[in-house]
Amino acid sequence: MTCILISTFDRCEKLARWTEGRIDREWANHPPVFFAGLSHRDERSLGFDGDPSDWMGVNLQAVRHLRESGHTHGYLLLDDHPPVGRCHAGFLNDRLPALAERLGAACIGLLGYGQHRRLEGEDLGPDFVHLEKTSPAYRWKFSLHPGLWNLGDLQTLLECRLETYPPGQRSPWNFERHRDVPGNPLVDSIAGRCFRIHGTSSLDPEAHAHGTLIMESLSRFVADIGFFAAKVTGGKPARDAAELRRLWMFGHYLGPYPVYWSGCMRQGKPHADFEKWLAVSGPKELVFSWNNAREDCF
Repeated sequence: MTCILISTFDRCEKLARWTEGRIDREWANHPPVFFAGLSHRDERSLGFDGDPSDWMGVNLQAVRHLRESGHTHGYLLLDDHPPVGRCHAGFLNDRLPALAERLGAACIGLLGYGQHRRLEGEDLGPDFVHLEKTSPAYRWKFSLHPGLWNLGDLQTLLECRLETYPPGQRSPWNFERHRDVPGNPLVDSIAGRCFRIHGTSSLDPEAHAHGTLIMESLSRFVADIGFFAAKVTGGKPARDAAELRRLWMFGHYLGPYPVYWSGCMRQGKPHADFEKWLAVSGPKELVFSWNNAREDCF
């Protein structure tokens, strides 16, 4: 049984509820939504005991609760990663969980390869919708971008991270960027069963997204010409500076759960890159919704 787990904090509850509203709008017949990190308890807010800043401990409690209530898999979302377009509900509700079971996947990341993002492992081919099996050495195999997790594996990984990090260091950033050294059989097993989607192969055919893909590809081609020219005239520092200025343009990733890679919040404030992209390329309804949420959430 699959669910959605939105990880948040009390101070970000309004943003988490807005993200839930975007899921309601864009993802038809989605699995039940639960919240980790809110201090109050009800049937969907799982509550927690202990330090609210202990992200690993708080989310471990939530995962244990979900498993006890019969859930085997969950889409783990940080509160600032709403869908920024129409989701492919059939794929997310049925096909991807079935593939996860078939592959014995620990996690399947929804910010995958393609669309100017490199393949980091093995393309499993059309029978598996071109899912990528990442290398155990891949740095971001446990990325906290939206993804489908086997909750048993997520519980094990959180328990291992708790043993590694003392209180005060149990952040989401340390969870995903920790460099695991081979030798722990529990973590090694999980690291060998990580996958990412190929967004273009798993788009909703009724979403009419291919025009957007073509336009974004053309924009990237033009930008690459500019980056090359900057390198020719000013060397690598000039190219790096040019890329940094335009990074916001290429954070959008089209797939079954369309997402903006950096999320919509940074250090408790609206993320400037997200807002630049939204102003230029975002759907009008999303722009309107965000502008209202912005006043309420920050």
